[in-house]
Amino acid sequence: MTLHDTERSGLGLGSETQPVRPPTSTGTSLRPALIVVALAALILGLFALFALLTSNRSSNVKSSAPTHAVAGSGLLAVSADHALAPIVSAGEPPADILNTVFIPAGALRTSHQNNSASGGQYDAQIGLRSNASQGSLLAFFAADMRRQGWQVFDQGAAANDPGATEVLGKLAGSDGWYWEMGVVVQPTTFGSGASATGAGSGASASGRTDFTLRLFQQSDQF
Repeated sequence: MTLHDTERSGLGLGSETQPVRPPTSTGTSLRPALIVVALAALILGLFALFALLTSNRSSNVKSSAPTHAVAGSGLLAVSADHALAPIVSAGEPPADILNTVFIPAGALRTSHQNNSASGGQYDAQIGLRSNASQGSLLAFFAADMRRQGWQVFDQGAAANDPGATEVLGKLAGSDGWYWEMGVVVQPTTFGSGASATGAGSGASASGRTDFTLRLFQQSDQF
């Protein structure tokens, strides 16, 4: 064995050396976090789509709702959308509530009023006048509100308003709130020499009747 061979043997250069493996990473994987972010984005997207569909649906006010006869009143019902226009603001009341409000054909708006405090829940009303009798108007709203899906929970003499009658109803809106509708009908008034003949059905005899229609949000959501 030569010196050259001895040196090679002593250094071990004749044997194959194994490559050193890199250390296994012990850091936290980002995959679970990415999955959570993706799910959150999906949920937000679904909520946005639902809100858009709901908004589009609730903004469709039926301004040309068909006229219909209201049994027991002798009156025809027409959509109240034009009469209610001064008290509709920023999507309130929602269209599905507005579409259920009808007034007697020929009734004229005489006033409107916002009863809401600044930043409070919706509460507004309109005043109207009709040549129908008090009894006919009470029968009209009691029947038609039920027809439109309102849950009528009070009908008869108005509280704290002698001589007046009222109809109160409740209905869930697409905005997540319950809405109440109240109609207070004043006694029919007559001109000089007129009588109350026929005041119980249909138009009054040379008389007129003032009434108030009020819409407001309930304090609790459903």
